[in-house]
Amino acid sequence: MPSPHEEFEQIVQGIDMENPYGGPSQATKPGLTKRGKVALGIGASVIIGGGLIGYQVHATNEVKAQELALKSQALEIQKMRELNRASEANKTAQSSQAKARQASIDSCVKSHDDQVGKVLGTTYRDVVDACQTQYPDTITGGDMEAAGASQTATDGTAGGVNQGLLVGGGALVLFLVYAAKKGTRSNPA
Repeated sequence: MPSPHEEFEQIVQGIDMENPYGGPSQATKPGLTKRGKVALGIGASVIIGGGLIGYQVHATNEVKAQELALKSQALEIQKMRELNRASEANKTAQSSQAKARQASIDSCVKSHDDQVGKVLGTTYRDVVDACQTQYPDTITGGDMEAAGASQTATDGTAGGVNQGLLVGGGALVLFLVYAAKKGTRSNPA
């Protein structure tokens, strides 16, 4: 049995020490191995790279959405401008037509007002009504109103399947069936 002094010296120097479980103890390095560090680095770089790419895609999608919204607003503004121009042109055309009609009616009334009271049962209102029927109101909606109110013709020619296309497709199918049967027959010769 070694002396307590020698055992103490061995413990202090760490030479040939036995642990309480028997056998010499081996010093283990704390931390990861080289392989673990590499795997951890690759995983971290993949996560960081994926996050950056995802952020860039998200940012570009937001920018594209904002651009589309701005373009849509610009188109709406342009559409409103064109509708306002058409409305103004329509108003001026209607007012000039109304003025021309009223002038025609006035001249007609002046030329026929001598009949009021002279012809039996003729009143001023009758003369005005006769002149208004002679010059009917021709003011119609503008081009934009007509285009907005137009509908697709439903006379049987609009939409649907073309009859010639059906006949041609049927003929093609019959030809393919005939060719397939002819190609599968055995040659007796």
